[in-house]
Amino acid sequence: MARLGLGAAVKRQSTRPPERADELADVVLQDHTGAEVRLGDLWRDQPAVLVFLRHYG
Repeated sequence: MARLGLGAAVKRQSTRPPERADELADVVLQDHTGAEVRLGDLWRDQPAVLVFLRHYG
């Protein structure tokens, strides 16, 4: 049996990407500096990956 590290998932989770990502293009979020970023600008030239980190504190 394989050992799991801290925070390792026991079962692989399935993803549910939106059927049409262009519907998210106008969503505006803040980047790590607090500047507003339009999601459509992130993937205009290349694929983009969004990572949401939980803030403790």
